[in-house]
Amino acid sequence: MSKTVRFILLAAILVAVSGCGVKKSVQKLAGLVGDDPTVYSGAMYPATSKIAIAFQPAQVGKSCRVFAQSLVQFPANQTGKDIESAVLAEAGKRGSDQVLIGRTRQGEDDDGLQFLYYGPAQEYLCADQCGGWKFGYGLWEKQGQWVTAGYAEWGKVGVRFETPLVMQIALLRCQ
Repeated sequence: MSKTVRFILLAAILVAVSGCGVKKSVQKLAGLVGDDPTVYSGAMYPATSKIAIAFQPAQVGKSCRVFAQSLVQFPANQTGKDIESAVLAEAGKRGSDQVLIGRTRQGEDDDGLQFLYYGPAQEYLCADQCGGWKFGYGLWEKQGQWVTAGYAEWGKVGVRFETPLVMQIALLRCQ
């Protein structure tokens, strides 16, 4: 059976079962939809409360492994303290003991706070691969202007971002 005929047959099956609860699983099986990036499915570690922050890959220890890569969507009118609190809470819940903060852009949508996870399939040493930020590119390229969200803004109550933001982060285990 040719690929075209298989695809038409699969499409007919999708239409037939669209009212059933199997629609999403059939679409995923057929490669028409991917995993929901808001659902974390990576490595599981015990929760942590002491989390170091890095803004450059050179600030990350040689033994640190990236176990989660995320684009974080923040709603409008967040302070530097709001951003710090949200990132540290999520990182602690996932068992991260260090977070590498990447670049930040103005968000196109204000969908509230969301952590969109993009792997990795396997942990990797940050010293070998950090800083390339290749994950989530389809969403990343649609965002607005660059925004400075670094040392001068991090954790500051008096710094307010009036537009939604999208920030790159990598969660690391350094033990």
